Parts: sequence; C-alpha cells; structure tokens
Amino acid sequence: MTDILHLTEEQIQGLADGALRGPEGMAAREHADSCQECGDELAVYATLVQRLATLQDPLLPADFTGEVLDAVEHREHALVQRRHTVLAAIPAGLVGVLAILGWALSAAPTVHVDRFLEVWTVGRHVVSAALPVLEAARLPLGLGAFLFAAAVLLMLARALRAGGAPAAASS
Repeated sequence: MTDILHLTEEQIQGLADGALRGPEGMAAREHADSCQECGDELAVYATLVQRLATLQDPLLPADFTGEVLDAVEHREHALVQRRHTVLAAIPAGLVGVLAILGWALSAAPTVHVDRFLEVWTVGRHVVSAALPVLEAARLPLGLGAFLFAAAVLLMLARALRAGGAPAAASS
C-alpha cells in the first residue's frame, strides 16, 4: 500500500479563497476531487469563505478621523513634553554635579566631611537611644518621647549657638 500525500492547510485555503492558481492550483483541485478527506476539508473552508464574504464592515463613527487625529496630536504633545522634561533635567543634573564637585574641592572640604560625620553620629546615637523606647513602650509612646527629646535637643542646640555667637563676635 502506498502512502497518499494530502494537501496542506495552506493549499486547501488557497483553493477555497481562489488564491491558489496555475498548475499547482489545477493539481490541488484534481487531488481534492479524487480524495475524500481533502475534498471534505475544502468544502468546510469554502463554506467559511462564503460566510466571511457575506460579512459587512462595521460603520465608522462620523468623527472617527477627528478622534484619531486628536489622539495622534495628544501623543505627539506627550512625547514633546517628555523630551522637554529630559532636556530640562540634564542641566539640573549638571548643576548638581558641579555643586558636589565645588563642595568637594572647596578650600576646606574636611570641615564639610567632619560636619557630615558629626550629624551622622548624633543621628545614629539618637536613633539607638530611641529604639529601645519604641520597642518597650510601643509606637505612640515612643514617638511622643522621641519628638519631645528632639524638641529639647533642638532648643539646647539653639541656646548653645546663641550663647557662643556673642563670644565669637566680641573677639
């Protein structure tokens, strides 16, 4: 018994919608006429093509073109805004980098670093002192105590600065 080669789906679809022509189309038509399986599949596709041909395109709304043009204009405006935002961010970033470089290369950068480290150390000590309070008394009491301590420390810092300023001014 010999193996019978059947038509591919593409060939059957091409026959059904008339896209398969010439010698290949003639050979495929002869095979579909002689082969029950391919003929049945061709009939299914032919029915589908006929049903699809009866469909009508939906009517477009009267303002369809205007809506599309408005959407395109809105998208273009958004792209221009994004581009302007990026272009505005570049100089701002450069100014920030120059400020950092100026700070780092100033006459006494160690003073700035020392101040930063001092603030960091004080902050670390305040947090480490406040953490057990927050754990023991829970959040509301701990937050209240922390805010009270911060207010007292702020007033003390201002008093120390105010007390030290006249002495520095008199020298």
